[in-house]
Amino acid sequence: MSKGYSAKWIIAADGNLYEDCTLVVDEGRVEKIIKTSELKENECKNLKDYGHCVITPGFVNLHNHLQYTDVNKTQKCIKYAFKKAYTVLKKHYFVAGIKKNSFVYKLADLLSNYFCLSSENKLASFKKGLELSLLAGTTCVAQLSKESKYFKVLNDLPIKTCLFFELFSDSSESSKEEFRNIQKKIDKLLKQKSENTFVGVAPHSVCSVHKRLFKILTKYCRKNNILMTIRLSESQEEKDWLKFGFSDVDLLNEFCGNKKFEPIFKGVTSTQYLAQMDVLNKRLIASYGNYLNDDDLKILKENNVALAYCPRVSKNLHEKVLDFDKVLEYFPQRFGFGTNSLAFNKDLSLLNELRSVNCGRLSALEAIKYLTIIPAKILRMDKIIGSLEIDKDADFNVFLLDKNEDYNNILDKSYPDFVYIKGFRKVQNGKIR
Repeated sequence: MSKGYSAKWIIAADGNLYEDCTLVVDEGRVEKIIKTSELKENECKNLKDYGHCVITPGFVNLHNHLQYTDVNKTQKCIKYAFKKAYTVLKKHYFVAGIKKNSFVYKLADLLSNYFCLSSENKLASFKKGLELSLLAGTTCVAQLSKESKYFKVLNDLPIKTCLFFELFSDSSESSKEEFRNIQKKIDKLLKQKSENTFVGVAPHSVCSVHKRLFKILTKYCRKNNILMTIRLSESQEEKDWLKFGFSDVDLLNEFCGNKKFEPIFKGVTSTQYLAQMDVLNKRLIASYGNYLNDDDLKILKENNVALAYCPRVSKNLHEKVLDFDKVLEYFPQRFGFGTNSLAFNKDLSLLNELRSVNCGRLSALEAIKYLTIIPAKILRMDKIIGSLEIDKDADFNVFLLDKNEDYNNILDKSYPDFVYIKGFRKVQNGKIR
């Protein structure tokens, strides 16, 4: 028998706002939304009346590195101490001359700390990131990682996931080897994946991936209809590398074990660089975009490229953020928000991410779409999640409101009080069940 969840308002993210209605769920899927007053007696086996509240679909986070959740925490063991000492010396050798507040130094510091973690600690860090995401109302994540060990964790959970494998290469030879390795992983994982798990590829950036790998990946994604995501126009160092053929990024590449290589086109933007390699298409999700100019934005819009917008991390890492008005102008219905990780962000709340740039630009109803149905469409999961429509999974958040508040006040919240996945309560009163 069906279960019912009554609320003052239900934002379905399908264009409808329901008032004094009940969300009816049957076997983990949305059966209907009906006026609470029209519910027949005993129509629902369990009826939960949340009263003065608003219900929304579960949120979709387009850019995550959940493995870095605990990366800045000191571990107490001898093995960690030895690893830490080694990485400090290595970091000092490669990036000692770079300012500590620079993007390259911060990234080298992050990778150093992550390298020091044991395999068990890395998994624990990742799982904690998932828990924090769930507490924030996120029921679908796009996770970027070079490692495949997180696949099993994600595959065994009800949370929806697109696992993007990060790729690096510095030559034609390493490009071929990197692709062969990732192709084997993807082919294997596609046979093992659950209905909630999807797989994509993530060439890291134009200055850490050789042209040969871009060519191979573009052909592979087109043939297999697989999504690709890339950090695009993220940093000043990336701009300098394209302009001069070298920058501090070369030191970071060396620190990560890659040889120095030069761009095949100089004096161009990152967008123009990818366009000349035929990488831009509707399967591509660009992240950050802090240094995109109007010409770049027009090219991306013409090629139907989507954007994973990470304003708070951009500000913390680069002190530069793509203007939100530009995002709304050039990526209408084609962008969502990402929180990256606790390494460079205060929390994993998408509502906080939105609030940092919105400033009244989007109404509550429009804003919720950019946290739910629109990023679900970008990840091509909108047939099962993103809105509270018939036969979709009952993934939803419940926000309790004060008597003087209405559904518009959801934009003042940071976390839901309850989170459901497929009709099962996973978060209750801000705690994981």
